[in-house]
Amino acid sequence: MIFSNPFIEVVSNMNGLTAKSFVKPATPYLRQKYRERQAALYITMQQVLDQLTKLLEPDEKIINFMPMTDEQNSQFATGGVMGMYHPKTTAAQKYMHEQDSLRGNRIMAFTNKRMIFFIVIEFLDDPNQYFSYEYSALHSIKLKRHSQVVPTDHRGLKRVTDAWYTLDFETDDRHIFTEILTSENGQLFKKNTLTIPAMKNISITDRVTRIKKLDMYFSNVAGQYGCFMWFGIIWLGGLALYFLWNWISTGSPI
Repeated sequence: MIFSNPFIEVVSNMNGLTAKSFVKPATPYLRQKYRERQAALYITMQQVLDQLTKLLEPDEKIINFMPMTDEQNSQFATGGVMGMYHPKTTAAQKYMHEQDSLRGNRIMAFTNKRMIFFIVIEFLDDPNQYFSYEYSALHSIKLKRHSQVVPTDHRGLKRVTDAWYTLDFETDDRHIFTEILTSENGQLFKKNTLTIPAMKNISITDRVTRIKKLDMYFSNVAGQYGCFMWFGIIWLGGLALYFLWNWISTGSPI
């Protein structure tokens, strides 16, 4: 697959790594556009890094960054209608036009004390627009690897294994985070759980865990209770359509 979004590469370079998970655009025009977006993004990410550094405590330091995009991660909460956003500051408006992106690019920053998650355009608009997950407030994290064999030619003779991870956790104050990670994201997250001392006390499992049992039914998209959540969504949607149809037909919603 060919990508024209340089976000993964730029953030990987901030980690001191070289991104190898995609092929850059092939035509001269698209390569030029990619380089322009890449150059602009380096400048933007310096501003993001400056804002992020101001959030750190005196004895806190950034370990690395995990980049996520709509191209390679999930789009459930950042694509389509959920991805709509009106930038307010000049920096966010400039970013939107240069990157042709709204809420798609986001970052999970790992420090020696916590994870800090934010959507880039929102963070540019407001440095207080982020989520902080203290390692001490996490007792169990789901990090499960999935894979499937994908044919790479029309005859199906050549195949590669496509891998990804599901990440899910709940904090002590019942804030839930769920995301689909690329193979590179998953490996980075797993490395951090082994090398960041404050993360070593967190249990890593392949099952979703919740503080309240009811949360298993309404905030477990991919788990064994996910069908209940989707049934509820479909049922409520059908009920809303019924009332709307009744309102149009009779002039009364009931």
